[in-house]
Amino acid sequence: MGKSILETVHDTAKGLNRAGLLDAQTMREFDVLCLLSIKVYTPAQIRHIRETNKASQAVFAAYLNTSLSTVQKWEQGKETQWYIA
Repeated sequence: MGKSILETVHDTAKGLNRAGLLDAQTMREFDVLCLLSIKVYTPAQIRHIRETNKASQAVFAAYLNTSLSTVQKWEQGKETQWYIA
């Protein structure tokens, strides 16, 4: 499947910026508008995702390129927020 409408419009804006028809400030503002929304996961949701994929905490940490202690903190609710874009 092709690009989303947002991706297509963003590519067009980048082209206009490269051509000098869209200034850098406007391009930065446009970039912010095009950011994906970020979902917040609870400790229980994080553990559910890990267990559904039959991964240990260590394997899950390696997959996410983080430490085992970070995954443990996420699942215990000691890290206040955990985001995935």
